[in-house]
Amino acid sequence: MGFGEMRKTIRPSERGKHGESLTNMRIALVVLMVAGLFPLVLALVAHRRTSLFHALVWTLIAWVSWGLTLAFADPADSDFAPARYWALCLTGCAGIAVLGARRPQVFAWNFVVLGLLAVMIWPLVETLVIGTPPVAGLRIAFLAGTVAVAALNYLPTRFGPAALVLLVACAGELVLLVAPTSLPRIGDATIFDALLAIVPWLGWGCLRTQPAEGSDFDRLWLRFRDSWGFMWSQRVREQFNHAAQNAGWAVRLSWRGLVEEKQTPTALPADQEKLVELLWATLQRFVETEEG
Repeated sequence: MGFGEMRKTIRPSERGKHGESLTNMRIALVVLMVAGLFPLVLALVAHRRTSLFHALVWTLIAWVSWGLTLAFADPADSDFAPARYWALCLTGCAGIAVLGARRPQVFAWNFVVLGLLAVMIWPLVETLVIGTPPVAGLRIAFLAGTVAVAALNYLPTRFGPAALVLLVACAGELVLLVAPTSLPRIGDATIFDALLAIVPWLGWGCLRTQPAEGSDFDRLWLRFRDSWGFMWSQRVREQFNHAAQNAGWAVRLSWRGLVEEKQTPTALPADQEKLVELLWATLQRFVETEEG
């Protein structure tokens, strides 16, 4: 017996109980999405003077879009869900916005992200206007790759668990987008929504686990690494290590912090204060001041 036939054989009393549980689940998801605004707004305020501010605005827009989607979309709907597609596009845009989060191009990068959004939602426009198939393979692959970049950029950072959950949740949302009836039960369709709803709080929890020990240099570096992700952190590491080598210091910036290299006759002792100053100089295109 197929899934559609099983739905027809459900008794009215069972259907009522099922609808009630689905409604309660939707209310719980909406509450989680609203609560998720709290850590996102905290992050926005904390980075208001950094180049990451624009990317966080994109993230907030994507989160509101997901909240509206989960509030009004029907998980049992077997048709293409434009709201889910739109939310996935905005999620990918938020991740791409991070890749341009460096001054002076950070503001202009918003137009690049807008162009990307226009390219990704064009199939949605075609579907709504002329009725073309919205889930062509190349289009979905492009959307999936864009969303994957957003999550993978933070996978090796302290936010790795939150990035992994986001990756799994968005993969599930893509499955629901391409094949809404592929899951055996309606309740299963909301598992990915629930995973998505806990991502901000999971990220906030990861941030709270940051140890207070370590040098001023390491704390500054780890804060930047975890906020800007893999791509920009690698660039900053390369710049810092080249500058330290040119200065003759026997140190190296690794992924986890500062590492002292083996002393050589030409190497100079590294001064912590000067090393912090060098790191701040390397980060000047990302943050305005030391307080920012």
